[in-house]
Amino acid sequence: MKTPLSGKRASSCAVSSNGVVDSREWGDGVRRMSRRRFILTGFVLFGSVVLTWGRGRALGAFPYPHTLETLQYGRDREMAAYYQYVAFARKANAEGFQGIAYLFTAFSAAEFIHAQNFNKILVRLGVEVEPLTKPEVLVASTKENLLKAAAGERDSVDSFYPEVLRRLEGEKVPDAIAFTSYAWESEKQHREIMAKILRWAPGYFERVSKKIDEESGQYFVCQFCGSTVNKVPSDLCLICHLPSDTYRKIEAPY
Repeated sequence: MKTPLSGKRASSCAVSSNGVVDSREWGDGVRRMSRRRFILTGFVLFGSVVLTWGRGRALGAFPYPHTLETLQYGRDREMAAYYQYVAFARKANAEGFQGIAYLFTAFSAAEFIHAQNFNKILVRLGVEVEPLTKPEVLVASTKENLLKAAAGERDSVDSFYPEVLRRLEGEKVPDAIAFTSYAWESEKQHREIMAKILRWAPGYFERVSKKIDEESGQYFVCQFCGSTVNKVPSDLCLICHLPSDTYRKIEAPY
């Protein structure tokens, strides 16, 4: 999904060279948080409210106006991606591409976690929230949907999240930088998965899709950061470095 945001990622004192927050500065405190408490709190917050600006409230009334504006846009984008992947999974399943349907379902779970994380930060910062209208999703053939999804993941990795991090750098809200870095690393995992599929998919889609159905395996998504893998790490999440029991198996949509 193309967006007006573009640019290069600037460095941040809270983010390491690969975009992940240094656990010594931020992750240690988070790691002590109970997984159960975090997940329950997140779902309660996100299940009851989603972001929109309250009537008549100006960005300048908040202490971190650029951070709030940027997180709002990021949250909306991730929710749009969530709904898109849900629709794409339904279409792929209807067309008999079960492996691709499972892939889209796993990606939708990760995008939802990214949006949930942005929403929680905004709630903590005092933003008024209201229900979000479900966006209209344009669904084509599974082949076209796969190509569109791959383009969206490339844009997230190469343009969107580097620019978001650059915009967040000035106000230095630690949670905003941390969760944005996690989302960026998760999107890199998505792009890598997509790249393997699309190496042959444009010209040999039917053959590749059958191979995906045969070898898709299982998907697991970290409920804290959205890390998406085929096998749960033995110790820590690959992105947020919390214990690997934060991963949850994604059930196939068939």
